[in-house]
Amino acid sequence: MYHTDLSWKTYALVSSFLVASACVLAPGLATAGSPTDALQATGQKVRALLTDEQLKQPEQVAERHNQLMTLIRERFSCEEMSKRALGEEWGRRSEAEQQEFTRLFQSLLMKAYAGKIEVYAAEPVRYITEQITNRYATVRAIMYAPKNNYVLDFQLMEKAGNWLVYDIVVDGISLMGSYRGQFTRVLGSSSYETLVERMREKADLPMHARAD
Repeated sequence: MYHTDLSWKTYALVSSFLVASACVLAPGLATAGSPTDALQATGQKVRALLTDEQLKQPEQVAERHNQLMTLIRERFSCEEMSKRALGEEWGRRSEAEQQEFTRLFQSLLMKAYAGKIEVYAAEPVRYITEQITNRYATVRAIMYAPKNNYVLDFQLMEKAGNWLVYDIVVDGISLMGSYRGQFTRVLGSSSYETLVERMREKADLPMHARAD
């Protein structure tokens, strides 16, 4: 549950995008502080981490993973992603429930896809366009995979001077929309409490991390 072929492929592509070793900018596209610049900066940091010889040592696996997840979390708005994935139900939840859902959703994403990042890290990516409307932006890129090329639309929002990803659309299909469809089906056949309990089981979080 909560792990469709679509979402797996999408997040793997997203992870690959951030760490692509042959990332190319369209001429004149990024400027200092732009959404494209923010994505590229994260990609550079992650590539540096993945090529750090000291962190490649077997005893550094956990530390390498923790640092990698920190870099990814810095570029993604887990709260906004959770809000969009849960849909209308988000507004019916208390602040404590929203915080727990965000923790659970983030844990599920990391648990499901973290191991795929290095597998897809070598795929070349080219940034194509950048569109900004007030505090929101879309950065389009093309990933050149061995068998197919993929069009990636990164949806970002500006928060406190930083551009954060809140959704990714791959070939016209939204990652958050995919999860929202899954969550809506569970809510339609059971309850929010059932949904959260299933997420707790999948995420395997300790009791102290749960909402009261």
